[in-house]
Amino acid sequence: MSDPTTPTTPQESTDPVTLRVLAQDVDVSPVRVLVAPEGLDVRVSGTVIHDPEEPMPHSPAAVLLLVGVGLADSRAREVLRQAAEREFAAVVVKRRGHDPEPFVEEARACGIAVLTADDAMPWRNVDAGVSCALAAHGSGAPTGSAPAGGEELFALADALAAAVGGSVAIEDLDQNVVAYSKVAGVRIDSVREWGILHRRVPDVPEQRRQYRQVLAATGAVRFPAMGDELPRAAVAIRAGALPLGTLWAIEPEEGLSGDAALQLLDAARFAAPHLLRALNLPEAERRMRRDTLRAVLHRSGPPADEAADLLGLRPGVEFCLTAFAPAAPGPGPAAAREAATTGADSALLTHVEWVLMRHCAAHRATATVAADGNAVYVLLPATGHAAGRRFADSALAVVRRSAGDGARAAVSRPYTDLAQSAALRRETDGILRATAHEAPGQPAAATSDVRHRILLDRLGDELERDAWLRLSEVDALLAHDRAQGTDYGTTAIAWLDATGDVASAAARLKVHPNTLRHRLRRIHELFRIDLDDPDMRLAAWLELRRAAPSDRSHRRAAGPGRP
Repeated sequence: MSDPTTPTTPQESTDPVTLRVLAQDVDVSPVRVLVAPEGLDVRVSGTVIHDPEEPMPHSPAAVLLLVGVGLADSRAREVLRQAAEREFAAVVVKRRGHDPEPFVEEARACGIAVLTADDAMPWRNVDAGVSCALAAHGSGAPTGSAPAGGEELFALADALAAAVGGSVAIEDLDQNVVAYSKVAGVRIDSVREWGILHRRVPDVPEQRRQYRQVLAATGAVRFPAMGDELPRAAVAIRAGALPLGTLWAIEPEEGLSGDAALQLLDAARFAAPHLLRALNLPEAERRMRRDTLRAVLHRSGPPADEAADLLGLRPGVEFCLTAFAPAAPGPGPAAAREAATTGADSALLTHVEWVLMRHCAAHRATATVAADGNAVYVLLPATGHAAGRRFADSALAVVRRSAGDGARAAVSRPYTDLAQSAALRRETDGILRATAHEAPGQPAAATSDVRHRILLDRLGDELERDAWLRLSEVDALLAHDRAQGTDYGTTAIAWLDATGDVASAAARLKVHPNTLRHRLRRIHELFRIDLDDPDMRLAAWLELRRAAPSDRSHRRAAGPGRP
């Protein structure tokens, strides 16, 4: 059903959908396996209809429908080789009286599966049938598409819930909740509440049968109450024969009326173009926007006005840049600097990028998402600071559910000129770096929250860049602490943090005030650091703080959270 049957401890399925689904699900699948060199446990994730006259996209795990070319055509084998190179899972062909053996031999050599469809079946029905078979097992998203959603779908869910008398959810083929009703007073259960909270329908065996029923039916399918789950009715959302998603409504106490069942079908027809719009966004356009944003972040690519047009930015209208990063790799500025230089784990960043693309497809279709370096950036057209922060907080919650509580987010000040892209990226990168060692669970940060830390980080960068700027006296003190096991650095920081209050600093260090005074005298005698000189005091404090990150991060975590 559209929600888990056990809401208290749901477990999402991690089993990938494979070619075995298409080979064994003969009641739904319109294709048969001709050859599978790598076996049937090859992962599949959707379909691509390909015209040999067009460039072939890179679509890992997709099933390619070879339209417009016969097995005897010399282009067919070239397409097969390209599909294998671009990591497709399989190619679907029609025999049309031709001997498939030469094609099969080429497939074996390339290591890619070949499926056949009935010659008389229209390609759009083949596409719909394959998509339907995959969707019944929880993998209906064609080649990496993200769930679509927006105000129209949420408004539709509200209107339908008010008319039917029960909570409504709209899902994509990958069983993501892309829109749901917010009408108070209608029937709802804890199962639906869990699905709305997580925006994802966990996969349980019973649901596969139910999804198959809904996607195969032409009308509403009704499911009785089961455990804590109230009775539901569901309809498939289609564009012609192509399945796009499902629509679910909790039935009122008196049951679903005939008029309500018709309203479900009408709502599904209305939802179809909104889901189809995101589904049909050309991959080339998505890639173009993503590549344009990356170029802008690197201060390259087209002129600012042209890039702004490609990214949907209007002249004089504010926009924001948000940035998201996984947990910091470890304590200390060295680890933070290493992550900033070499980049975070690429697989994890790719996953975060994917999560954000799906989230934006549901909530901010005009946003552009691009992973670069050690973060994933989201450009938000027509967005002021308050709206940018709200988006960052909601998106961060989604990222943390799949990438861990240590993930963090930054939101820039509003800009109106893309020519300032260098400052835009420096700002978000500076925020992420300044929050790298905060306690998990903090909200998204803005410049105003951490401006002082960014300033200290920039000053530290200067010391790193030009080593001759560092105080030799402080270097000698730190070297002595490392070699002799003394605590002069910790002593100086505690006294400086306490702005010269000996009693407060001594209490923090858990030593007698006279012991602290003795250590301060020794610092002056051994290393010639004059802490009475305000300039020397400031410079020494900066270097000592830079060298003691764990102490600094402890103070941040212990202090009050950002408003």
